[in-house]
Amino acid sequence: MQGAGGIHKGEIPGLMRITSEWDLLGKIRERVGKTGLPHPESLFKGIGDDCAVFAVDDSTFGLLTTDISVEHVHFSRDFGRPADIGFKAMMGNVSDIASMCGSPRFALVAIGIPADTMEEYVLELYEGMIEAANQSGTIIAGGDTSKSDVLTLSIALYGEVPRKKLAARDGAAAGDIVYLTSTTGDSMAGLEILKTGDRARIGRYPDLVRKHVRPMARVGIVQEISQVFAPTAMVDVSDGILSDLRHICTESGRGFVIDTDALPISPGLKAFTRETGSDPRTYALESGEEYELLFTSPRDLSATMNVNLNGIPVTAIGKITDKGYSLVRNGVMVKAGTGGFDHFK
Repeated sequence: MQGAGGIHKGEIPGLMRITSEWDLLGKIRERVGKTGLPHPESLFKGIGDDCAVFAVDDSTFGLLTTDISVEHVHFSRDFGRPADIGFKAMMGNVSDIASMCGSPRFALVAIGIPADTMEEYVLELYEGMIEAANQSGTIIAGGDTSKSDVLTLSIALYGEVPRKKLAARDGAAAGDIVYLTSTTGDSMAGLEILKTGDRARIGRYPDLVRKHVRPMARVGIVQEISQVFAPTAMVDVSDGILSDLRHICTESGRGFVIDTDALPISPGLKAFTRETGSDPRTYALESGEEYELLFTSPRDLSATMNVNLNGIPVTAIGKITDKGYSLVRNGVMVKAGTGGFDHFK
């Protein structure tokens, strides 16, 4: 007879529990490849990137992405207005399109609604989604609704990109410079501040809180990134720099070195980490839901100019290597950890 800790709910003896989101996705990718229908020539990229990529015509790729936001996993109603929750859910999908150098076109929204939810709450959720869609040039074209145990938003987006400008995850080459738009770390700090419930602290750090509840996708500068940098690979920072740069390196068969002293840190994060005695570089490396763009390029502009695209700074933070994942801290090379968000850890 098993004791109370022997078999957990949902387990079957002899089968493995899910321990890593990325390991699971790798196995799903393998299973689909083995038993799913063969990919047609028109499907340029499937599982493994921010979007599926398929041929529309001789000059254009279509982009398909989907993302799910689940209450108590991705958001709490305590930390934002319904419009903020809707806005962030839509921006997460827009950011996936931006990470391929694309432009969003149409969205489908499926929403699971607990039975005790007020109608006005749902309409305010949609106001946030509409605001994010309008800002990014996206049309909400349909969707579905259902009753569910927890509030759930599942959004699918269609976008397009000129074939010559597609930036996927698998093109990084050794020697490429790693670039980052704006700053990272604020979203993680903002969430920590919200969790304290300390109104005074929330009031002291409005920019950190706003970055968590209303992050902005960088879709407005992807054309400039394409023209100035000709990126070889790109992702959006949704799980953290350490995690997301590994995605590029896994698909490209490469490694990286990040100079942690080069990481751009916002004034708000500097002030917050001074108050808490924390290292802002840890926040910058591990904070997810930032929706900044992280990309590689053979063009080393960092030594000759400060790059600013439509008011958004772009900073060189490292290089792509043949193999291995490393950080430079205070001039000393150390092995990079596996920080970042994983749903099953």
